[in-house]
Amino acid sequence: MIALDLLVLGGGITGLSVARMAARAGWRVALLERDDLASGASSSSSHMLHGGLRYLEHGHFSLVREALAERAAVASMAPSLARPVRFLAPLVRGARVGPLRLRAGLMLYDVLAGRAAPSPHAMASAAQALALEPGLARGGLRGAGLYSDMVMDDARLAVAVARDAVAHGAAVHTRCELTALRPTDDPVRSGLDVTAHDRDRGHDLRFTTRVVVNATGAWTDATRTALLRMLRPGAPDPPRLLRPTRGTHLVYPALTRTHGIVLTAASDGRVFFVVPFAGRSLVGTTEIEVDSPPEPGQLRPDPAEVGYLAGEIARVLPGAATQRPLAVFAGVRPLLDAGAQPGGASREHRVVEDGPLVTIAGGKYTTFRVMARDVLAVVALRLGRPAPLLPRNEPPLPTPLAEPIDGTALGAQAAGEEFARSLDDALRRRSTRWLDDDRGLGVAADVAGAMARRLGWAAGREREELDRYEAMVRDERTLLERAITPTHGGARA
Repeated sequence: MIALDLLVLGGGITGLSVARMAARAGWRVALLERDDLASGASSSSSHMLHGGLRYLEHGHFSLVREALAERAAVASMAPSLARPVRFLAPLVRGARVGPLRLRAGLMLYDVLAGRAAPSPHAMASAAQALALEPGLARGGLRGAGLYSDMVMDDARLAVAVARDAVAHGAAVHTRCELTALRPTDDPVRSGLDVTAHDRDRGHDLRFTTRVVVNATGAWTDATRTALLRMLRPGAPDPPRLLRPTRGTHLVYPALTRTHGIVLTAASDGRVFFVVPFAGRSLVGTTEIEVDSPPEPGQLRPDPAEVGYLAGEIARVLPGAATQRPLAVFAGVRPLLDAGAQPGGASREHRVVEDGPLVTIAGGKYTTFRVMARDVLAVVALRLGRPAPLLPRNEPPLPTPLAEPIDGTALGAQAAGEEFARSLDDALRRRSTRWLDDDRGLGVAADVAGAMARRLGWAAGREREELDRYEAMVRDERTLLERAITPTHGGARA
């Protein structure tokens, strides 16, 4: 039986940040993740550390100010995983956002960022915009606004946070799911007895803990309900906290020279981005409301979303019409249920205390440190300890391990030093090989072989991993072929 101060459920960026901050404060902490680290929305974002320029339209000024401060702090913690990128916002005749409105928004974005802004905004004429990005559609182009934001490697940043948590004493268990929770029988030390099952190794883990933190993202409502049923049999189920939405992205060969692009869709007026990442262009995102918790089929993008993104990007960057997307991915955002339409839903977060169960709901990737601080402020009261504070100058995260070119070395490193337990973990979230033209299939056998030796996979597991990864790539390619017509038309998403 392992004695803890707190047990964290959920290995996305929020749960990992809670574990890291608690471990740095000297608390005894373990984290359980039922799949892989960052296997949900934390590896399926737009890959931006940003304040959220579009949130200014909805009046979320304090959220944007906080997120911009966190953008600077996180970029300082992980300079090799976050880099400043200049974004271009085209001004097109007849569009919803005109020059005065765009200039005012960019000025406010700079003001809210303060001295932490990478570089101030600027306005460009149509000729200047085309000189910067010749691929822009010329028809109706009036000019552009320019501003800076940060582009990050979301999955590898989450792994770096996990490595720092472990370096300070946290235990991280992936492929491990809580199966039982009850108040402890110890009359002296109150707490909870927890049983969890490690699916890969086939054995149970047992803990006692003072507090359980629910940081399970889009599954927050389901986790909270299940745990409270264990702790309070017969009590009414709690009301839901979330109104999740699915965001889909397409991956293209590079569509721009160096800039990111922020766009307004002609079909429905929503904002979407072209984000330069690892030599590719990420195009997204959509906003499709899903259930809480999401049904399995709701985790996948649908053809309408793919067609919508392909059609909109070809309108603004005509060269995209001759390019085939390399990949498509989707993530489900754990948005708070605030009664707004999905596109206007707040990215703020909320901490809910149900006795020894503390739940964190909502939020956005950029503010993961703030969410961890707010969770641990509640936990600290239950433990009778000082609450950890955000340091003014956050220590840097561990230097990311260089991505090996050789597949055997990649598999050994991912399994031995970066918590990977499956082929998909290594190719999709410990490297950028999934963005190669062959989607990583060329090195997959070497990666799987190295992982089999390092992890002691049972006979047949190596082949199963290869088959599963190949099927995933095949399914994505089939979806892209079905969704995108020769003219890149598509249904509205």
